[in-house]
Amino acid sequence: TAFRYRKRKLPSLFMAESIANSRMAWQSAFWCIYYGVGIIGMLVVYGLLQERIMAIPYGHPQELFKNSVFLVFCNRIVAVVFAVSMASWKGESLRNKAPLWKYLAISFSSVSASSCQYEALRFVSFPVQMLGKSFKMLPVMVWGMIVAGKRYSMLDWIVALSVTAGVTEFLMTGPI
Repeated sequence: TAFRYRKRKLPSLFMAESIANSRMAWQSAFWCIYYGVGIIGMLVVYGLLQERIMAIPYGHPQELFKNSVFLVFCNRIVAVVFAVSMASWKGESLRNKAPLWKYLAISFSSVSASSCQYEALRFVSFPVQMLGKSFKMLPVMVWGMIVAGKRYSMLDWIVALSVTAGVTEFLMTGPI
């Protein structure tokens, strides 16, 4: 009788496990969508504010904002405060794991790119600027091959070429 009892319980155990797995999958999907929408939404707000700061005249006489490096500085200060607060909240260490020079190299390129991005907003709109960033797929792939010896599949090259061709066509065929 003990064997029959165990045999009857197995289907319900499998069912409970299946329901729990299904529930976990739906929760994972929800959080993925939630965070994805949050990231996209914050990037849209960031882009709109960026363009507004650089494209709208201020003061008397009316002048455009000229000090883009100050905006980058403010951006980085807020990022540091946010990062330290999140690391502290999660109980993570604030000590460097990688050598300091690696952080400096990344920081220099990030600050330079942000400064150039703000300066570019004086001449082109934010959507044009974002489309221009889509061109970086091919140079990054070529650079990866030269510097890191990476290899890319034919599908990767087709996707990169298609994106570049699509962006080129969009930029060349109408007003933005």
